[in-house]
Amino acid sequence: MIDAWMLPHAIRDAFADVALPTRIEDMRFPRYTGDDSYEMAVALLGKRWTDVPIEILFVHRESLGTLAPAAYRGYLPACLDAALAADDPLDKYGADIRHYVLATLKHWSHQSGERATETCERLSALNPDQRAAVAEVLRYLVSRCHAEAASEILRDW
Repeated sequence: MIDAWMLPHAIRDAFADVALPTRIEDMRFPRYTGDDSYEMAVALLGKRWTDVPIEILFVHRESLGTLAPAAYRGYLPACLDAALAADDPLDKYGADIRHYVLATLKHWSHQSGERATETCERLSALNPDQRAAVAEVLRYLVSRCHAEAASEILRDW
């Protein structure tokens, strides 16, 4: 397992060269047409993940599952970094973001049809280095936060 202080570096290295979508239409799956997913797409579009404030991720945390594979791959590192922020005793956002990002990392039994397919598409966009960085974050969350969802994801990862 990577030392905790190295996790942000591992995330940065694994996602350093990710191309970001340049159009709103490419940010979310076509079936998501609601205001929430659109507002998230507008808020993130054109920003590198390192430039997305944790407050923006927090506001749009419930819409993370609407991101299309390229956008998910582009902004997942920001979410992983924010999930680690939960270690800060003054953090107001990380734990909630962690909950929602973990929900996007696994095909859960309550998902069926399009949601299950979308989850598989999002995860298949990750290359081996990115999957390894995600796995390290998951291991850390299991050991540090006793995150059962992270443990479940790792079993199938």
